[in-house]
Amino acid sequence: MWIFKKKKTNDITNHFKTKIGKWQVIHSPSRNFLWIKNAKVAGTSMYRGILDKEVDDLLTYKKNPKEFDMWWDSLTDKKLNSYFKFMFVRNPFDRTLSAFSHIILEEVLDSHQKAWKMLSDKPFPAGGKDILNFHGVYMLFSLFLKRGLRYNMNNNSRHWMPQSVLAECDGKLIVDFVGRYENLVMDWRSVANKIQVSQKLPFVPISNTAQHFDGGTREHLQKLHWSRYYLSIDMILLVSEYYKRDFELFNYKDSIIELKQKVNLVNG
Repeated sequence: MWIFKKKKTNDITNHFKTKIGKWQVIHSPSRNFLWIKNAKVAGTSMYRGILDKEVDDLLTYKKNPKEFDMWWDSLTDKKLNSYFKFMFVRNPFDRTLSAFSHIILEEVLDSHQKAWKMLSDKPFPAGGKDILNFHGVYMLFSLFLKRGLRYNMNNNSRHWMPQSVLAECDGKLIVDFVGRYENLVMDWRSVANKIQVSQKLPFVPISNTAQHFDGGTREHLQKLHWSRYYLSIDMILLVSEYYKRDFELFNYKDSIIELKQKVNLVNG
């Protein structure tokens, strides 16, 4: 009688290494946690504001690549399953607009400031306040969605990567806790209790324009809710289709319905 041994696989480990990557994984051996750092979900406040200050053996690829690689190469599914794994997510409509503001809009504003002397004999307006009006931002954002998401934007960019890639493998969750940006205070408190760090999450800005242009970001200047920027069914469909699994997995589907209803109501 032949006895076949079940082939050992490391599907979750392979997913981490091929889909998530080193730059979005942060680990602490002493506190036995693994944090998948999702872009545009208060990660800078969590990292710089608390974890980097309070966790002595925090392991990141950016700060200690050799030590990180040794740990990374030793990963197995068994080892991963022994960690407390957590991440935070954000409504894809809100996250997409935030990523656009940070990556695209700031670059446009920075280029505009550099060219200002050739465009005007007046001083550059503080914070770009005469430049970042709602109509201009809306037109740029609308164009960005049509030219970016429509043509299958590179998933390797952490700012545009679907959040579901970070949370599941073959349809199964690979994290123990998923916090929501919309419930950040309470959900961070749950994580903080688990890994024994400060419960009060400070605000740490990452935005270059917030730091150098007197708060000249879309969020600071307009102070409008993200839903105000989705004014057409096409814009809604582009985001909802590109991040379809995010809306399903993290229960954000109601926001699609609400936006469509708002647009249809306005358009009669």
